[in-house]
Amino acid sequence: MASSFSDPAFNPKGAMDLRLQTVPFSGIRKVFDKVKELESSGRDVIHWQIGRPDFDTPAHIKQAAVDALQRGEVHYAPNLGTPELRRAIGARTTLDTGIVVNGEKQAVVMARANEGIMVSMLAFIDPGDEVIVANPNWHHYKSCVFLAGGVPVEVEATEANGFSLDPADVERKITSRTKMICITSPGNPTGCIQSKESLEALAKIAIRHNLIVLSDEIYARIYYGNGPVAPSIYSVPGMAERTIIINGFSKTYAMDGWRLGWTVASEQVTRALFKVRQYTTVCVNTFIQHGAAVALTADQSCVDEMVGEFAKRRTIMLNGLRAIRGLSVAEPLGAFYLFPNIKLFGKSSSELADYLLNEHGIATVSGSVFGDTGEGYLRIAYSCSAPECERGVVKLAAAFEAIR
Repeated sequence: MASSFSDPAFNPKGAMDLRLQTVPFSGIRKVFDKVKELESSGRDVIHWQIGRPDFDTPAHIKQAAVDALQRGEVHYAPNLGTPELRRAIGARTTLDTGIVVNGEKQAVVMARANEGIMVSMLAFIDPGDEVIVANPNWHHYKSCVFLAGGVPVEVEATEANGFSLDPADVERKITSRTKMICITSPGNPTGCIQSKESLEALAKIAIRHNLIVLSDEIYARIYYGNGPVAPSIYSVPGMAERTIIINGFSKTYAMDGWRLGWTVASEQVTRALFKVRQYTTVCVNTFIQHGAAVALTADQSCVDEMVGEFAKRRTIMLNGLRAIRGLSVAEPLGAFYLFPNIKLFGKSSSELADYLLNEHGIATVSGSVFGDTGEGYLRIAYSCSAPECERGVVKLAAAFEAIR
């Protein structure tokens, strides 16, 4: 009988190299699977594990995609994306950053923001190159660096610093092999932002060491600080030439199932991304790009309404968590996550997350999933309704009281 990957004796050269050994399966997806199992058995579950809006995609966006489908927009799109959508991305980025962007020359439409991250790594990270990544952070950054053959160098982002990267800590980690700094602001799992001042300091470091910056801004418009959008390093003088913006439609427009994102960079950097992109997903399906263009160019009140609703939920959650003895939580200024400190309860993050889910039907994600510095914390996504948030904090208080 022929050997296969299911046969332990089958070990072709390179089939399980160091890159695959260092990339874990998603810890978040494990929670999803357990939640489905519990619900199928009739359990009631508070869904604080899902990192996506619970809203429907606005009707006018869906209708634009339907109209495009009905008029026959069903064939290959350009590798870079439809000109209409790229122009819209350029206009949106210009509005958000204050830097004029020619979308037709500087934007690439990706099959989700994560493809933009992977393509950026493949385009610019050579084997052995080092990439600065915050810890805790969304694990895809670290894994995409590994898959590109690079070396992720983690910088602790602490609760005392609001979980933002300290430029001085970043500077200490830079070596002759450093190629890139990854910034996620607002961040997942903490909802932290990088202040304008910290971005300016990081920009000086990037310029001084001739580094590329990957700036994940997918949560930039889900922002509770001053102004409509979180600060961007792309806005700092001298940074538009060396920054790749990662963005997308999943969070701002509740289009996560559409799997649609983009990159914005200089024309030179965009040409490099374009070359790699031709050998990944090639292009995004055509008719949804027409819906996405309408999302960016039509009235934005749908975004304002959604962010306003998230702000209400954030208040409910912060007040509820801070009323629980022994629990502390840094105030996030973006996204829809809280990252409470649970160290006083005598359990590891994974033990406490399992306890909350199995004993009390509260689904969270262990902070350790996001890096070693995340141990002692839980990620809570307030992406369920306000009434569910209110019900959830009551159950959470009871669960922690039961531990005591």
